[in-house]
Amino acid sequence: MANPKLRFYFREPTIDTNIPITDGTVKIDGFDWEFVPSEDECDAWDCGFAARVRAHAKGEAHISIPAFPNRKFRLAYIYVNSKSGIESAKQLEGRRVGIMQWDNTAGVWARGALQHYYGVDLTKINWCSPRAKKMALAEGIGIEQIESKDDPDLLLDNMLLDGKIDAVIGPNVLPSITARDPRTRRLFRDFRKEEQAYYRQTKIFPTSHIVTLKQAFVDKHANAPVALLKAFRKSRDVAVDRLMGPDPQIIMYSWMAAAVAEQRELMGDDYWAYNVPNNVRELEAMTQYAHEQGLTPTRIDYRTFFHAEAAAPPGGGRREPAAGNRKAEKVGPGVAGARNLSDVGATGRSPSARNNDDDQFR
Repeated sequence: MANPKLRFYFREPTIDTNIPITDGTVKIDGFDWEFVPSEDECDAWDCGFAARVRAHAKGEAHISIPAFPNRKFRLAYIYVNSKSGIESAKQLEGRRVGIMQWDNTAGVWARGALQHYYGVDLTKINWCSPRAKKMALAEGIGIEQIESKDDPDLLLDNMLLDGKIDAVIGPNVLPSITARDPRTRRLFRDFRKEEQAYYRQTKIFPTSHIVTLKQAFVDKHANAPVALLKAFRKSRDVAVDRLMGPDPQIIMYSWMAAAVAEQRELMGDDYWAYNVPNNVRELEAMTQYAHEQGLTPTRIDYRTFFHAEAAAPPGGGRREPAAGNRKAEKVGPGVAGARNLSDVGATGRSPSARNNDDDQFR
Protein backbone atom coordinates (compact mmCIF):
# COMPACT_ATOMS: atom_id res chain seq x y z
CA MET A 1 0.00 0.00 0.00
CA ALA A 2 1.33 3.41 -0.93
CA ASN A 3 2.17 5.86 1.80
CA PRO A 4 -0.13 8.85 2.23
CA LYS A 5 1.30 12.14 1.07
CA LEU A 6 2.27 14.85 3.52
CA ARG A 7 1.98 18.14 1.66
CA PHE A 8 4.55 20.54 3.08
CA TYR A 9 4.95 24.24 2.36
CA PHE A 10 8.41 25.63 3.03
CA ARG A 11 8.59 29.36 3.61
CA GLU A 12 12.38 28.95 3.58
CA PRO A 13 13.24 25.86 1.49
CA THR A 14 16.89 26.81 0.94
CA ILE A 15 18.15 27.35 4.50
CA ASP A 16 20.68 24.77 5.62
CA THR A 17 18.46 23.06 8.19
CA ASN A 18 15.76 22.42 5.57
CA ILE A 19 17.83 21.52 2.50
CA PRO A 20 18.34 17.85 3.49
CA ILE A 21 14.56 17.49 3.23
CA THR A 22 14.04 19.53 0.07
CA ASP A 23 16.97 17.86 -1.75
CA GLY A 24 15.52 14.41 -1.04
CA THR A 25 18.15 13.21 1.44
CA VAL A 26 15.76 12.93 4.39
CA LYS A 27 12.56 10.93 4.08
CA ILE A 28 9.63 10.87 6.49
CA ASP A 29 8.52 7.59 8.04
CA GLY A 30 5.09 6.45 6.90
CA PHE A 31 4.55 9.29 4.43
CA ASP A 32 5.77 10.62 1.11
CA TRP A 33 6.77 14.27 0.90
CA GLU A 34 4.91 16.52 -1.47
CA PHE A 35 6.16 20.10 -1.54
CA VAL A 36 3.45 22.64 -2.35
CA PRO A 37 3.68 26.38 -3.13
CA SER A 38 1.35 27.85 -0.52
CA GLU A 39 0.04 27.49 3.00
CA ASP A 40 -3.50 27.06 1.68
CA GLU A 41 -2.51 23.85 -0.12
CA CYS A 42 -0.44 22.26 2.65
CA ASP A 43 -0.90 19.87 5.54
CA ALA A 44 2.10 21.30 7.41
CA TRP A 45 4.50 24.21 7.07
CA ASP A 46 7.32 26.14 8.73
CA CYS A 47 5.07 28.77 10.25
CA GLY A 48 6.27 32.21 11.26
CA PHE A 49 6.44 32.17 15.06
CA ALA A 50 4.47 35.39 15.61
CA ALA A 51 1.87 34.26 13.07
CA ARG A 52 1.54 31.00 15.00
CA VAL A 53 0.88 32.88 18.23
CA ARG A 54 -1.73 35.10 16.58
CA ALA A 55 -3.47 32.16 14.90
CA HIS A 56 -3.57 30.28 18.19
CA ALA A 57 -5.13 33.27 19.91
CA LYS A 58 -7.82 33.29 17.21
CA GLY A 59 -8.56 29.63 17.83
CA GLU A 60 -7.34 28.36 14.45
CA ALA A 61 -7.05 24.57 14.39
CA HIS A 62 -3.28 24.09 14.19
CA ILE A 63 -0.86 22.01 16.24
CA SER A 64 2.92 22.41 16.36
CA ILE A 65 5.96 20.26 16.97
CA PRO A 66 9.13 21.54 18.68
CA ALA A 67 11.18 21.97 15.50
CA PHE A 68 12.58 25.45 14.88
CA PRO A 69 14.47 25.39 11.56
CA ASN A 70 15.03 29.14 11.29
CA ARG A 71 16.60 31.14 14.12
CA LYS A 72 18.29 34.52 14.02
CA PHE A 73 19.41 37.11 16.49
CA ARG A 74 17.64 40.31 15.45
CA LEU A 75 19.83 43.14 16.73
CA ALA A 76 21.75 43.03 13.44
CA TYR A 77 18.49 43.81 11.60
CA ILE A 78 18.12 47.31 13.03
CA TYR A 79 19.44 49.87 10.54
CA VAL A 80 19.90 53.64 10.71
CA ASN A 81 20.64 56.49 8.36
CA SER A 82 24.33 57.31 8.87
CA LYS A 83 23.53 61.01 9.35
CA SER A 84 20.68 60.45 11.79
CA GLY A 85 22.90 60.85 14.84
CA ILE A 86 21.48 57.65 16.33
CA GLU A 87 24.22 55.89 18.26
CA SER A 88 22.23 53.86 20.78
CA ALA A 89 18.96 51.97 20.99
CA LYS A 90 17.48 54.54 23.38
CA GLN A 91 17.97 57.24 20.73
CA LEU A 92 15.34 55.57 18.56
CA GLU A 93 12.75 57.25 20.78
CA GLY A 94 11.22 60.25 19.01
CA ARG A 95 12.45 59.03 15.63
CA ARG A 96 10.63 57.78 12.53
CA VAL A 97 11.22 54.05 12.21
CA GLY A 98 10.08 51.94 9.27
CA ILE A 99 8.89 48.35 9.62
CA MET A 100 7.55 45.82 7.12
CA GLN A 101 4.51 45.15 9.29
CA TRP A 102 3.80 45.11 13.01
CA ASP A 103 3.19 41.38 13.41
CA ASN A 104 6.30 40.23 11.53
CA THR A 105 8.23 37.76 13.72
CA ALA A 106 11.58 39.50 13.26
CA GLY A 107 10.07 42.79 14.38
CA VAL A 108 8.44 41.26 17.45
CA TRP A 109 11.80 39.89 18.58
CA ALA A 110 13.66 43.13 17.85
CA ARG A 111 11.09 45.30 19.64
CA GLY A 112 11.05 42.90 22.59
CA ALA A 113 14.81 43.31 22.91
CA LEU A 114 14.57 47.09 22.56
CA GLN A 115 11.94 47.27 25.30
CA HIS A 116 13.27 44.74 27.79
CA TYR A 117 17.02 44.73 27.21
CA TYR A 118 17.65 48.36 26.24
CA GLY A 119 14.80 50.08 28.09
CA VAL A 120 13.29 51.69 24.97
CA ASP A 121 9.74 53.05 25.27
CA LEU A 122 8.08 51.69 22.13
CA THR A 123 5.27 54.23 22.42
CA LYS A 124 7.78 57.05 21.89
CA ILE A 125 8.81 55.77 18.46
CA ASN A 126 7.03 57.08 15.36
CA TRP A 127 6.34 53.85 13.53
CA CYS A 128 5.55 53.71 9.80
CA SER A 129 4.84 50.79 7.49
CA PRO A 130 3.63 49.98 3.97
CA ARG A 131 1.55 47.22 5.57
CA ALA A 132 -0.14 49.01 8.44
CA LYS A 133 -2.81 46.37 8.89
CA LYS A 134 -6.04 47.07 10.67
CA MET A 135 -5.21 45.10 13.80
CA ALA A 136 -5.16 45.57 17.51
CA LEU A 137 -2.07 47.34 18.79
CA ALA A 138 -0.70 47.84 22.24
CA GLU A 139 -1.92 50.97 23.98
CA GLY A 140 0.04 54.00 22.89
CA ILE A 141 1.29 52.47 19.63
CA GLY A 142 0.40 54.13 16.34
CA ILE A 143 1.57 53.19 12.86
CA GLU A 144 1.63 55.60 9.93
CA GLN A 145 0.61 54.04 6.62
CA ILE A 146 3.18 54.45 3.83
CA GLU A 147 1.35 54.48 0.53
CA SER A 148 3.36 52.51 -2.00
CA LYS A 149 3.16 49.36 -4.07
CA ASP A 150 6.92 48.85 -4.10
CA ASP A 151 8.67 45.88 -2.53
CA PRO A 152 8.72 46.66 1.23
CA ASP A 153 12.45 46.06 1.66
CA LEU A 154 13.32 48.24 -1.32
CA LEU A 155 10.83 50.92 -0.30
CA LEU A 156 12.10 51.18 3.27
CA ASP A 157 15.71 51.05 2.13
CA ASN A 158 15.18 53.93 -0.31
CA MET A 159 13.43 55.96 2.36
CA LEU A 160 16.30 55.31 4.75
CA LEU A 161 18.87 56.28 2.12
CA ASP A 162 16.99 59.52 1.42
CA GLY A 163 16.64 60.37 5.11
CA LYS A 164 12.83 60.20 4.98
CA ILE A 165 12.98 57.79 7.88
CA ASP A 166 15.66 57.54 10.56
CA ALA A 167 15.78 53.79 11.03
CA VAL A 168 14.42 50.47 9.78
CA ILE A 169 13.71 47.25 11.64
CA GLY A 170 13.34 44.49 9.07
CA PRO A 171 13.38 40.72 8.58
CA ASN A 172 16.02 40.87 5.83
CA VAL A 173 19.33 42.57 5.21
CA LEU A 174 18.64 45.83 3.39
CA PRO A 175 20.08 46.18 -0.14
CA SER A 176 22.11 49.24 0.86
CA ILE A 177 23.72 47.29 3.72
CA THR A 178 24.62 44.44 1.36
CA ALA A 179 26.05 47.01 -1.07
CA ARG A 180 27.95 48.71 1.80
CA ASP A 181 26.45 52.06 0.92
CA PRO A 182 27.92 54.58 3.42
CA ARG A 183 24.58 56.36 3.78
CA THR A 184 23.18 53.55 5.92
CA ARG A 185 24.59 51.25 8.59
CA ARG A 186 23.57 48.87 11.30
CA LEU A 187 22.64 50.47 14.60
CA PHE A 188 25.10 48.16 16.32
CA ARG A 189 28.32 48.38 14.35
CA ASP A 190 29.81 45.31 16.04
CA PHE A 191 26.56 43.38 15.95
CA ARG A 192 28.17 40.01 16.69
CA LYS A 193 29.60 41.33 19.94
CA GLU A 194 26.26 42.99 20.77
CA GLU A 195 24.23 39.86 20.08
CA GLN A 196 26.63 37.68 22.03
CA ALA A 197 26.32 40.02 25.02
CA TYR A 198 22.53 39.92 24.65
CA TYR A 199 22.61 36.13 24.72
CA ARG A 200 24.85 36.04 27.78
CA GLN A 201 22.39 38.21 29.67
CA THR A 202 19.08 36.76 28.43
CA LYS A 203 19.87 33.22 27.20
CA ILE A 204 17.38 33.93 24.37
CA PHE A 205 18.16 32.62 20.87
CA PRO A 206 15.20 33.93 18.82
CA THR A 207 13.16 31.41 16.87
CA SER A 208 11.75 32.63 13.56
CA HIS A 209 9.78 29.56 12.45
CA ILE A 210 7.97 26.70 14.16
CA VAL A 211 6.89 23.58 12.26
CA THR A 212 3.11 23.36 12.41
CA LEU A 213 0.42 21.00 11.14
CA LYS A 214 -3.24 21.49 10.41
CA GLN A 215 -5.31 19.71 13.03
CA ALA A 216 -7.55 18.11 10.39
CA PHE A 217 -4.54 16.27 8.95
CA VAL A 218 -3.42 15.11 12.40
CA ASP A 219 -6.93 13.86 13.12
CA LYS A 220 -6.59 11.59 10.06
CA HIS A 221 -2.94 10.69 10.60
CA ALA A 222 -2.12 10.53 14.30
CA ASN A 223 1.47 9.45 13.60
CA ALA A 224 2.26 12.53 11.51
CA PRO A 225 3.57 14.88 14.25
CA VAL A 226 6.15 12.46 15.64
CA ALA A 227 7.20 11.37 12.14
CA LEU A 228 7.61 15.00 11.13
CA LEU A 229 9.66 15.80 14.23
CA LYS A 230 12.00 12.87 13.54
CA ALA A 231 12.43 14.01 9.94
CA PHE A 232 13.28 17.58 10.96
CA ARG A 233 15.72 16.37 13.61
CA LYS A 234 17.41 14.20 10.99
CA SER A 235 17.50 17.10 8.53
CA ARG A 236 19.15 19.34 11.14
CA ASP A 237 21.72 16.66 11.91
CA VAL A 238 22.57 16.21 8.24
CA ALA A 239 22.95 19.99 7.97
CA VAL A 240 25.41 19.98 10.89
CA ASP A 241 27.39 17.15 9.30
CA ARG A 242 27.55 19.11 6.06
CA LEU A 243 28.89 22.04 8.03
CA MET A 244 31.21 20.27 10.49
CA GLY A 245 31.62 16.70 9.25
CA PRO A 246 34.66 15.02 7.70
CA ASP A 247 34.06 16.67 4.31
CA PRO A 248 32.48 20.09 4.99
CA GLN A 249 30.49 21.54 2.13
CA ILE A 250 31.26 25.15 3.04
CA ILE A 251 33.58 26.50 0.36
CA MET A 252 33.38 30.31 0.64
CA TYR A 253 34.28 30.78 4.29
CA SER A 254 37.60 29.38 5.44
CA TRP A 255 37.05 29.46 9.21
CA MET A 256 33.55 28.00 9.59
CA ALA A 257 34.75 25.38 12.08
CA ALA A 258 36.22 28.12 14.26
CA ALA A 259 32.99 30.14 14.07
CA VAL A 260 30.88 27.15 15.12
CA ALA A 261 33.30 26.39 17.95
CA GLU A 262 32.94 29.99 19.15
CA GLN A 263 29.15 29.70 19.08
CA ARG A 264 29.24 26.42 21.00
CA GLU A 265 31.56 27.94 23.58
CA LEU A 266 29.01 30.67 24.21
CA MET A 267 25.73 28.79 23.78
CA GLY A 268 26.58 25.15 24.47
CA ASP A 269 26.34 22.16 22.17
CA ASP A 270 22.54 22.08 22.34
CA TYR A 271 22.02 25.57 20.90
CA TRP A 272 19.80 24.38 18.01
CA ALA A 273 17.59 22.00 19.96
CA TYR A 274 14.36 20.56 18.58
CA ASN A 275 12.52 19.99 21.84
CA VAL A 276 10.48 22.00 24.32
CA PRO A 277 12.67 22.17 27.46
CA ASN A 278 15.68 23.76 25.76
CA ASN A 279 13.45 26.42 24.22
CA VAL A 280 11.35 27.49 27.20
CA ARG A 281 12.94 30.95 27.40
CA GLU A 282 12.19 31.66 23.76
CA LEU A 283 8.64 30.31 24.00
CA GLU A 284 7.94 32.37 27.11
CA ALA A 285 9.53 35.49 25.62
CA MET A 286 7.60 35.35 22.35
CA THR A 287 4.25 34.84 24.07
CA GLN A 288 5.07 37.73 26.42
CA TYR A 289 6.18 40.09 23.65
CA ALA A 290 3.22 39.17 21.43
CA HIS A 291 0.82 40.09 24.21
CA GLU A 292 2.65 43.27 25.18
CA GLN A 293 2.77 44.43 21.57
CA GLY A 294 -0.93 43.80 21.00
CA LEU A 295 -0.77 40.70 18.81
CA THR A 296 -2.82 38.66 21.31
CA PRO A 297 -5.49 39.86 23.76
CA THR A 298 -4.04 37.71 26.53
CA ARG A 299 -0.74 35.97 27.05
CA ILE A 300 -0.86 32.53 25.46
CA ASP A 301 0.31 29.42 27.31
CA TYR A 302 2.99 28.09 24.96
CA ARG A 303 2.29 24.52 26.09
CA THR A 304 -1.02 24.62 24.24
CA PHE A 305 0.86 24.96 20.91
CA PHE A 306 2.34 21.50 20.95
CA HIS A 307 1.24 18.01 20.11
CA ALA A 308 1.77 16.07 23.35
CA GLU A 309 3.50 13.00 21.92
CA ALA A 310 5.79 15.03 19.67
CA ALA A 311 6.77 17.23 22.61
CA ALA A 312 7.53 14.31 24.92
CA PRO A 313 10.33 12.26 23.29
CA PRO A 314 13.72 12.90 24.89
CA GLY A 315 16.97 13.12 22.99
CA GLY A 316 16.82 12.74 19.26
CA GLY A 317 20.33 14.11 19.01
CA ARG A 318 23.35 13.46 16.82
CA ARG A 319 25.07 11.17 19.30
CA GLU A 320 22.78 9.31 21.66
CA PRO A 321 24.52 8.53 24.97
CA ALA A 322 24.49 5.00 26.28
CA ALA A 323 21.24 4.05 27.98
CA GLY A 324 22.86 4.08 31.40
CA ASN A 325 24.13 7.63 30.89
CA ARG A 326 21.15 9.18 29.16
CA LYS A 327 19.57 11.95 31.14
CA ALA A 328 15.81 12.08 31.36
CA GLU A 329 14.33 14.94 29.38
CA LYS A 330 10.60 14.79 29.19
CA VAL A 331 8.02 17.51 28.95
CA GLY A 332 4.95 15.42 29.47
CA PRO A 333 3.92 11.79 29.64
CA GLY A 334 2.97 11.70 25.98
CA VAL A 335 -0.52 10.44 26.64
CA ALA A 336 -2.09 9.04 23.49
CA GLY A 337 -5.05 11.08 22.37
CA ALA A 338 -4.00 14.31 24.08
CA ARG A 339 -4.35 17.11 21.53
CA ASN A 340 -1.73 19.41 23.03
CA LEU A 341 0.87 19.60 25.75
CA SER A 342 -1.30 21.38 28.30
CA ASP A 343 -3.77 18.47 28.22
CA VAL A 344 -1.20 16.28 29.95
CA GLY A 345 0.78 18.85 31.93
CA ALA A 346 4.34 20.02 31.47
CA THR A 347 7.39 19.59 33.62
CA GLY A 348 10.06 21.34 31.57
CA ARG A 349 13.58 21.91 32.81
CA SER A 350 14.73 25.21 34.17
CA PRO A 351 15.92 27.31 31.22
CA SER A 352 19.15 27.97 33.10
CA ALA A 353 19.99 24.28 32.70
CA ARG A 354 19.53 24.31 28.94
CA ASN A 355 23.18 23.72 28.02
CA ASN A 356 24.26 21.35 30.75
CA ASP A 357 23.09 18.07 29.25
CA ASP A 358 24.89 15.47 27.19
CA ASP A 359 27.03 16.61 24.25
CA GLN A 360 24.36 16.36 21.58
CA PHE A 361 21.68 18.27 19.78
CA ARG A 362 18.16 17.38 20.81
